[in-house]
Amino acid sequence: MRAGLLSELSVIGYEIFLQGENIRLKYQRPDTPPESARLLIDELRKHKAEAVNILKMGDTNTPTEKSQPEANVKAAWPPDVQTLLNWFLTLDPPKEPFHLEPHRRIVDPEKFYSALRREIGAGQRGPRARMGTLQCDLRKLKAYLN
Repeated sequence: MRAGLLSELSVIGYEIFLQGENIRLKYQRPDTPPESARLLIDELRKHKAEAVNILKMGDTNTPTEKSQPEANVKAAWPPDVQTLLNWFLTLDPPKEPFHLEPHRRIVDPEKFYSALRREIGAGQRGPRARMGTLQCDLRKLKAYLN
């Protein structure tokens, strides 16, 4: 499966989750999904087994972990991701809108940065961190600013 497929669907606006051994997609935005989403969903169908394994890895909480205090549940980020997080947390948002990707315009940088900080605060088990979308956005942001 192509790296970033689940992240791309998440960025478009899909919530991706498992129901048993089935992958469920729920579009979270008020408008209709873009036509490009159909191609990504078709690609996901072709690699269902691999995607199921990836989604299962993101849901590794055991009952004993869930009952522990929040501070003990949050695992440390991998060193390369932690370096990226530390870099981002020192930044102030740009004043002007910008394109994070050719098809993704950030019109309110302050709101975007605030959302990224909330997601970082949710830790590795936050939905966008589990899918890799948070890390992907931070890497793209770093490339844009450098």
